[in-house]
Amino acid sequence: MRASLFITCYNDTLFPETGRAVVHLLERLGVEVEFRSGQTCCGQMHANTGYTEA
Repeated sequence: MRASLFITCYNDTLFPETGRAVVHLLERLGVEVEFRSGQTCCGQMHANTGYTEA
């Protein structure tokens, strides 16, 4: 089984250990994890702080 993991910059900045733990767990369960380099910003930090136009 393969899974493409999307870790937001919000999560990566505030809780980086969570992303590492997810990868570790999935790999232990036999899942091949990929992180696509073409992923872009989802805008979550901007939206959460009221800068939706930015």
